[in-house]
Amino acid sequence: MATGIDAVYPRRHQALARQLKQAGCLVTEFPPGTPPLRQNFPKRNRIISGLSLGVLVVEAA
Repeated sequence: MATGIDAVYPRRHQALARQLKQAGCLVTEFPPGTPPLRQNFPKRNRIISGLSLGVLVVEAA
């Protein structure tokens, strides 16, 4: 997550976050209360790529 564990973004994903907590996990390196700041998304992507078996990078205009 690019936010704290208590701040699901976008808010419409609240139900998905609850399902993931029950059957999987939510991962973030940010402290509780951290809002969805622009600079946090590349940091989140670094964690996602590290947990993945592979990464496909696609560039678009």
